[in-house]
Amino acid sequence: MKLVSNNSMPCRCGFLERQANHPDSPIRFDPELSEYHFVHRTSKGNESRMMIYHCPFCGGKAPKSRRDNLFHRLPLAEMRRLGELTHNLRTVQEVTAAFGRPDINRPNGMISTTPERDGNPETTQAYPEMIYNKLSDVADVRVLIYPNDRVVISFEGKEIKATQG
Repeated sequence: MKLVSNNSMPCRCGFLERQANHPDSPIRFDPELSEYHFVHRTSKGNESRMMIYHCPFCGGKAPKSRRDNLFHRLPLAEMRRLGELTHNLRTVQEVTAAFGRPDINRPNGMISTTPERDGNPETTQAYPEMIYNKLSDVADVRVLIYPNDRVVISFEGKEIKATQG
């Protein structure tokens, strides 16, 4: 028997809601975000969540998440302005010469794992990140630092709550 997810119809069987209300179920509902998650403990005792997009029983859609309402969407004009501001910056030295010290320094800004392949073991590498949060009212400028001080720059919408007075 093949289970086919009905991507357009919402869940009507109530399985997710019943499970979220059951104290022994690993399924939880986050009312602020309108999201269902599988919740479990990691080996270090931390809580980890995996979002549920479709009901595993009937295949219907879970409710639409409100997560995108938590962050600013960057207007095209602001993306262009930030792009112009950063387009020639290729190294840490160029970034710090242009913007000064970052507002946030993260030694492990991104951690990347390459799986075992062709007899070579799995490897994990941490890359530092600098964040400038005063260059824009609606975006943080994130600078990921690769070996040889080469950088990749991205823009991320700021949390809306953080910018409201």
